[in-house]
Amino acid sequence: MNKVVKFFEIFVSIAITAGFIYLFYKVIGFDKFVKFFSSISLVNIFLAFFLYFFSYILRTIRWKITLPIKDFFKLFKLTVYNTVFNIFLPFRTGEFSFFYMLKKEGIEISKSAVSFFTVRVFDAYSLIVVFIFAFLLIKSFYLAILFLMVSPLGIFLIAFISNFVNFEKFKSFKEDVLHSKNIINLYVLSILTLIFKFTAFYLVLPKALNLDYSLALFASSAGDLTTILPIHGLAGIGTYEGGFAGILLLLGIDKDTAVLSSVFVHIFILSASAVLALFTKIMSYVLKA
Repeated sequence: MNKVVKFFEIFVSIAITAGFIYLFYKVIGFDKFVKFFSSISLVNIFLAFFLYFFSYILRTIRWKITLPIKDFFKLFKLTVYNTVFNIFLPFRTGEFSFFYMLKKEGIEISKSAVSFFTVRVFDAYSLIVVFIFAFLLIKSFYLAILFLMVSPLGIFLIAFISNFVNFEKFKSFKEDVLHSKNIINLYVLSILTLIFKFTAFYLVLPKALNLDYSLALFASSAGDLTTILPIHGLAGIGTYEGGFAGILLLLGIDKDTAVLSSVFVHIFILSASAVLALFTKIMSYVLKA
């Protein structure tokens, strides 16, 4: 039965990817893609990569807060590999790399799991906050800023609810790590991670697409929300574009702008992640870490 389910999931992933590529070819066409691709600013690409790289630095700092490992490069390597595996492997199976790498560092799964799920809660809440913030930004700058200012209350509410979690490892983790200062630090780092990442996505869009920053931020948030789906296209191809372009289409953006924007952003994600993984691998050999 499990093999049948696995085969079905793989089949659906391939079908989603193939279907999107076919629709892209029929609706948009590769000629139009090449035309816009040639107009991308190289300066913007380098700046986008720097911001994307910096978002990984911020993620690494979060692990430094929640994990007993304090070697920054080891944590950076953990961040890069875990993220890359999640991007390219189906059904969130890339998450297993996190526990595997920490196991090699002598950290048992029961301990790493507490840190992992804590940070994923911050990820999820921060993504929802940025999604709502971006939507409000489209409507009213002041309303968006007001929402962002009060949004930390939600994470403290989650922290209060976590008091009822009856798990010994989490109780000791909460006592040692999740005090007010670290809760604020983790939340701010999570928000900034998304802002830097989504700003990088905006920078790689060709100017001719003429997409506002607030719209790009909103669409990027929607694209990231698709990562929680149980089934994705291969490397997220099709599902990510569906979230990114779909929200723009709902807001009345023309299909060419919506779909092309999603494709350019996704190409950047795959390319930049692969480059970071290669860079990390080379640095591992140089530092023997």
